Amino acid sequence: MSTEIITIIITIISANIALAGLGLGLVTWVRQDMKEQGRELRNMITEQGQELRNMITEQGQKHSKELAEQGKEIEAVKKEIGGVKIEVASLRATVETYFRVRVDPPQTAAVAEPPEDYGAD
Repeated sequence: MSTEIITIIITIISANIALAGLGLGLVTWVRQDMKEQGRELRNMITEQGQELRNMITEQGQKHSKELAEQGKEIEAVKKEIGGVKIEVASLRATVETYFRVRVDPPQTAAVAEPPEDYGAD
């Protein structure tokens, strides 16, 4: 073999070794970058998850307070309704009594004589 062919073969082998080293270096660099991005992503997800938990807890407490206040308002309205029911019942009894006495007079006669004696029908 001539020295030119050997030189070409050595050059080709050297270029292939350099390309393999470059490829290996790039793969290593990409893997390391992916690991770093994975860590950053996990940290970001953890932080966002914690923020969401805090927001949900705050909203839950806020809604619990609102529900408690509304429960108190409902109880106050129930008490008012109970008072109104009592007032309506007493008013109803008064009206019924009034009309029973005025519209439906007692069955006994107010005078001692029978109605025929004084010309009543």
